[in-house]
Amino acid sequence: MIPDVPETSEDLSPPPYRRGPHWVALCATVFTLPLLFVGGSVTTYRVGLAVPDWPTTFHVNMFLYDFWNAPFGVRVEHTHRLYGAAVGLGTIFLAGWFLAFERRKWMKVLGVLALVAVIVQGILGGTRVTQTSTFLAAVHGAMGQAFFGLMVSLCVLTGRDWATKVSPQADGLHLRRRSAVTLVLVYAQIVLGAWLRHYGTVVALVVHSVMALAVWSHAAVLAWRIERHRGEVPALVPAARAMALAVTFQVALGVIAWWLLLPFDHIPRSVTLWQAMVRTGHQTNGALLLASSVVLTLRTFRHLNAGTAATPAPLQTRNAPLNLEAVA
Repeated sequence: MIPDVPETSEDLSPPPYRRGPHWVALCATVFTLPLLFVGGSVTTYRVGLAVPDWPTTFHVNMFLYDFWNAPFGVRVEHTHRLYGAAVGLGTIFLAGWFLAFERRKWMKVLGVLALVAVIVQGILGGTRVTQTSTFLAAVHGAMGQAFFGLMVSLCVLTGRDWATKVSPQADGLHLRRRSAVTLVLVYAQIVLGAWLRHYGTVVALVVHSVMALAVWSHAAVLAWRIERHRGEVPALVPAARAMALAVTFQVALGVIAWWLLLPFDHIPRSVTLWQAMVRTGHQTNGALLLASSVVLTLRTFRHLNAGTAATPAPLQTRNAPLNLEAVA
């Protein structure tokens, strides 16, 4: 008979919390968020092709080009390029730090994945210019949000909560599944938003509006369930509240942005500062909604298990007669 071996392997216990990797990931993530706003401004002001070449700017080294005296559109687009390069350098530092100091091999892989993602994102942005491709511009925008979601996940996976030993409880409310579905819906809505912002068709507007209702209702129900049972799942409450706030604010910004687009007749018009702030803010707040959904999903999988609490069947007493009718 083989004796039971206690589970004392290091792989079964959480890694100790280390402040360095977590703060590097956190700083890189916070540094990435403004890039989404700057990139959104490029789309809002329709200046994605203000600079016709890449990786140079008007055939001048991108880092040496004097853009302060350039036209407004060139300044916005060139600022986006410079900030993107800065985020790329930050991601290189993040991946290098993980490779050198992170003990978990799969976290090293995620750090390298973030580096590959930011390189692909830069190439997509440049190819969009050289190929004058609206499709690549939409893909570039959607992938930028996905990259931000990956950076947020690195913050969670290096955080103190992930380094704390927990005893997962039964997921009787199916919060794991619901949070994962919400995350998928949020990112699908981001993709539809990129479609709407770059193509501006009536069909895109209708589909984006219908999906917004689905995202809001699903996120609201999920947040309400967690709030109602907050005593049972306290670790999920902050992320659920953040998601509820972000999705409500997102719907409000979307309605205002839609109102500012009227009449929706495809006739080019100049964009005012107020319109730009609302429309770009709507796009950037979508990234915050995605971030809260990522945090909530990861924490549900951390603190809950896939099983549901089962009610134990009553035990048969030793001397009690057997109930043949019940067996039948």
